[in-house]
Amino acid sequence: MTRETTEQAYKEAGISAKDLDVVELHDAFTIEEIIYAEAMGLSLPGRAAMDITAGEFNIGGRCALSPSGGLLSMGHPIGPTGVGQIAEVTRQLRGESGDRQQPYAKTGLAHMVGVGAVCVVHILQGA
Repeated sequence: MTRETTEQAYKEAGISAKDLDVVELHDAFTIEEIIYAEAMGLSLPGRAAMDITAGEFNIGGRCALSPSGGLLSMGHPIGPTGVGQIAEVTRQLRGESGDRQQPYAKTGLAHMVGVGAVCVVHILQGA
């Protein structure tokens, strides 16, 4: 679901994974960061763990993945989780994230997976 939904969002926004500066992804379980980074095209298949280790997804790296700390650090409050992700990406694009700020963030993505066959991807762009 994530691959298809993200590809549709890229197409509608006229961008690709290479254009993303910051991503808040559904990482309620540790393994999801690896799985979803590959499904979103941020890493080649089988490379996400190496890209994470290399710092590609750190703040200041190629694309900051869940600079908020992700769902686990937020306590994953189920219903409002997606709103928190949108708020974090918006703060990033406005340059309001303090120590979590991804430098020069202009394009961000928020990704949520729900119970059953639910996947939502929002792409946000700053000025």
